[in-house]
Amino acid sequence: MRNGRFGLSTGVVAIIVAACSPPPPTAVKPSPTISSSPVAPVSSPTVSPSEPPPTPSAIPTPTVYSRLPVPAGTLRCQTAQLEVAFVGVGAAAGNVEGTFELRNKSAAPCWVYGFVGFQTLDGNGRPIPRTLVWTTDSFFGRSDPASRILLAADTARFGSEPRTGHAFFNVAGNDVLCDSNQAPVVSLEIWPPDERQALMVVAKSLDGVGFVFCGGIELNPLQVRPQPGFG
Repeated sequence: MRNGRFGLSTGVVAIIVAACSPPPPTAVKPSPTISSSPVAPVSSPTVSPSEPPPTPSAIPTPTVYSRLPVPAGTLRCQTAQLEVAFVGVGAAAGNVEGTFELRNKSAAPCWVYGFVGFQTLDGNGRPIPRTLVWTTDSFFGRSDPASRILLAADTARFGSEPRTGHAFFNVAGNDVLCDSNQAPVVSLEIWPPDERQALMVVAKSLDGVGFVFCGGIELNPLQVRPQPGFG
């Protein structure tokens, strides 16, 4: 099952607030297709067979990067301008949270707003059923309310600082209510808000932790800090 974008201000399940219509539960119905090739999967470290697999780390203190003003006339970001990285995974009390980072790779600034579309895939590229809930809340805290985020051109690459001019979103769930080996997630499709063309990444974070979730997923809106905050 594919899930599209969602907007906070609509009263229905939607992929993007005010800018797009929500997808039905069984299909993504975004804006017209943008002619572009999917982004190549993000590479990740290879784990030696003799080493234990990486485990999720504790959720760090949220870092907030500066929110850049959106100049008048700046256009919404399209898939061909963007790349995405699965940054890392945190865990606490059976709950897990994946952090994703969105970057503008083009020469022109653009802005993003709201929720992405998100689909888990198996080793054959087939969708793995997941129940998605679009929300600003999770076990790990509260995300910022959705608002336009400027993705400036020529910002730092993934894994480099400063990450000002990037956008982040979190995917929260649990990893104790199922046997993840029965239906391992191998890759992910991620649709930028109001886009039909998806970005593709491998389901393993930059620090080598796999994407493991049981059943339901809570998807947070794009914001300017890697993790949600408390209070």
